[in-house]
Amino acid sequence: MSSSSELRRRVGREPGQEGGDKATSTPGTHTGSSSRARNLCLVLLCGLVVCALALYTYVSLQGPLPPGTHRLLPFLPLRGGAGPGGAAKQPRGAPQPAALRDPAWLAARAHPLSVCAPKINMTSKESYSLWAQPKGRMGEQLKAEIAHLAERHGANPFPPHVTVLGDIEKPRAEMEALMEQLAARTKKYRINFTDVTRGSIFYQCVYLLVAKDPGTMAAAQAAREVFGRTTPPYMPHLSLLYSDMEDGERLKVVDYEIGRLYGENSSYDTLMVENGYDVDSISLWYTPTDDTGLRSWCLVGEYELQG
Repeated sequence: MSSSSELRRRVGREPGQEGGDKATSTPGTHTGSSSRARNLCLVLLCGLVVCALALYTYVSLQGPLPPGTHRLLPFLPLRGGAGPGGAAKQPRGAPQPAALRDPAWLAARAHPLSVCAPKINMTSKESYSLWAQPKGRMGEQLKAEIAHLAERHGANPFPPHVTVLGDIEKPRAEMEALMEQLAARTKKYRINFTDVTRGSIFYQCVYLLVAKDPGTMAAAQAAREVFGRTTPPYMPHLSLLYSDMEDGERLKVVDYEIGRLYGENSSYDTLMVENGYDVDSISLWYTPTDDTGLRSWCLVGEYELQG
């Protein structure tokens, strides 16, 4: 018995006190841990909600993409895989084709005109133009405005565009090959409008004047180099009406358009909420200039800028 008492004295405890050196938990400790866990979950949930709202806002602000393409947020559009409207996947490092070939996409871009057949039945000289066309809401707004003016003045509607280079007389196959070269060396840029004004020829009746910004002028210069053309000084503009009307009538249309697009006469449908648009592709059009009725004009193809 004495040996047992001595052993207990050495370890400093009596029977039943084995857990005496352990920290005693209290109800307050468990309550604090639960509260911290709940707060952490609440913070994480709020963060997810904020991220979801930011993602939704970003996607809502983006313009529509061509069929068969996909947007990798928050970066630039990427081509889809093989399938309807999508390009086949290329090996890493392989050159990517610049042409956008989806028929439905091209038809929408050509409206109210048409897409060229594989072989054009030419009734005029073989002449082509390069256009920078607006997309998304801006494209639809300008298309509607051009159609409105055409109906109002008995003219022909056409897709909104800024001509990068016009009246190019080369065979179609050569034009398509040169377009690939131009797309490969031209960087994406932005077009900015500066004024509504008028010109003195049929194709410059009334138009939106475009600023001679570096990107706009660089694209025009690249086109002249690739196609081997020397032209008068470049005046970028987006035509709103093709007509031979007298100058006094043109001035009236200018005043009318200023009111619709920028002034008190504008409405939600006509007010210019943006004063320009981004250019990420250039389209090739068959546009014989002697066909002022635009009946033979058609879209050959559209080429994504990759410079």
